[in-house]
Amino acid sequence: MKRLNEGQVYEFRVEKKLSSPGTLDHFVLSDRDGKKFLLPANTYIHYKIRKGTTIRCRVDKINCRGEIFLEPQNPYYSEGRSYLFIVKGHDIRTDSSGREINVFLVQDLFKHLIAVPCDTLPENGTSVRLTVERISKGRLYLFPYYERTGRGHLTAGRRYEFRVEKTGKGLDDEEYYIISDSFGDTHALSRSHYEYYGFVLGDTIRGKVVKHKKSGEKIIEPDNPYYKTGTFISLQVTGYTQNTINDTFTLDLKDKFGFTHCIQTNILPEKESVRCRVKMIRKGKPFLILM
Repeated sequence: MKRLNEGQVYEFRVEKKLSSPGTLDHFVLSDRDGKKFLLPANTYIHYKIRKGTTIRCRVDKINCRGEIFLEPQNPYYSEGRSYLFIVKGHDIRTDSSGREINVFLVQDLFKHLIAVPCDTLPENGTSVRLTVERISKGRLYLFPYYERTGRGHLTAGRRYEFRVEKTGKGLDDEEYYIISDSFGDTHALSRSHYEYYGFVLGDTIRGKVVKHKKSGEKIIEPDNPYYKTGTFISLQVTGYTQNTINDTFTLDLKDKFGFTHCIQTNILPEKESVRCRVKMIRKGKPFLILM
């Protein structure tokens, strides 16, 4: 059986559409091995997905319970490519550092309005060329109209010191920690991912620059105060559930800090505790490998 990997694109056949009272509609997809997957139908209603067709999907995420989340390829737009959009209006939003910023609104071919940050507002009705930075849950995220100009340069893969300056609400209405680097540039960390780190305003923290976005933003992973990549930890097995779709088990685990985890396995452990290795830490979450 071929294993699906995050970030890779595979072909799937649309078997049918499930509709139940009180629940969201889903498409049932199958891969070449006959394994079944669910895709929320309403999220991609503008893709016009039909029963009996074959579609290509990126494996967007695999969670600790082994659930696989797919992102179908957009029927018109592709990540990394640029397209012409017509300006439909203007608005004021809040960026990831808590500043109020000007945005202009454009409309895609599916009549969805998209907010794009800018320094200079283009006039309504004018045509602008923008790059699709990413596509998630059927929504376009467009490359900002302005260029971000930092005073210094952070290298991907290296660790730096940062200062926790404040918290702020982002364009997505989520709360963020705003941190500054030694060059005076600010960066945003999702509060929901790192709140258990215990950050206090004014703290000096260390973190690794995981990657740079095309927009110039840096993705930073702060050092975890509890876990370190490559180390081994023992966890207590507090329960398990059987996954009927792929005939595996999901273990419910608790570590010495009192935090809970879950991990998928083909065989139930014989003991009340298991040993795991911390493979990596992303968005504050340790990814564990059962030893």
